[in-house]
Amino acid sequence: MSSIKEESLKSFMTAKYEEIAEEIFHIASDGSKVRVLTSKAQEKPGIGYTLLLLPGWNTVVPSWDEVLMEASKDFDIVYLDSREKGSSKLAMKSINDADRHSSDIQEVLKKLKIDESKLIIFTSSFSVFLAADGLAKKKFGSFFTIFLGPSWRFNMPPTTKYIMHVLPNFVLDITKPFWKWWIRKRKSEDPEQAAKYIRALDEADAKKWRSIAKRFAFGHFGETFKKIENQVIVVGMEKDKMHKSEEAKSISDFMKNSTYIDMETNKKTHSAEMVKEIRKLITKFETK
Repeated sequence: MSSIKEESLKSFMTAKYEEIAEEIFHIASDGSKVRVLTSKAQEKPGIGYTLLLLPGWNTVVPSWDEVLMEASKDFDIVYLDSREKGSSKLAMKSINDADRHSSDIQEVLKKLKIDESKLIIFTSSFSVFLAADGLAKKKFGSFFTIFLGPSWRFNMPPTTKYIMHVLPNFVLDITKPFWKWWIRKRKSEDPEQAAKYIRALDEADAKKWRSIAKRFAFGHFGETFKKIENQVIVVGMEKDKMHKSEEAKSISDFMKNSTYIDMETNKKTHSAEMVKEIRKLITKFETK
């Protein structure tokens, strides 16, 4: 942890985007509440598209701040926190599987009256499964959808998927040093990325994590990917340890209507460069 200074963690405590966005809490059809941040394009006229950003597992808003601030110039933005986040309030008997998560997306898009023909869905890691489920079941559509760092299965440390079913919630707290070691040594490309993941771990709600993770721990999403007919852009990161580019390529090849691009590093995908790439892709597909 010596390479990750306390100041690094503090720098991820706030996000500029949270200061300009409107915060609402969507009450889902099962009674749970999920947080949504929205904003209109700052430039007039904007690009005419809405960017729906679905962050990864327990990812905090500051992780996406550069992307959000760059996109807010000419995109309308919807940022949806999924159910494992600290911001959610889960109903007592909610079944927090992929179908329930994709229904959250469907309901939010309907509530905000989003034109899906002008919608870009940007998913990362865990949220790929949620969007994929909705696209496969035709709950919603998009102009195109980005799968950043997709995988066939939910990525968890070895043995965790088994022991989480029997161990009490407080065990997450006492095993956090192991998780942090795993992140630093095995699943981050630099101290900044590790700091983001570690802050997310510090804010983790063990009860929510178990409730949701057990619904994904043993699933394989091959059949879900196979059913998607929408245009999908699969983004790989050759140098990222958390998301294997070979796996992303294999998923792209497996899908019916997919294009693969490589952004090299996790840092690039979380920068203004990613938004510039999205603008290029819009132009490309508009001219087809």
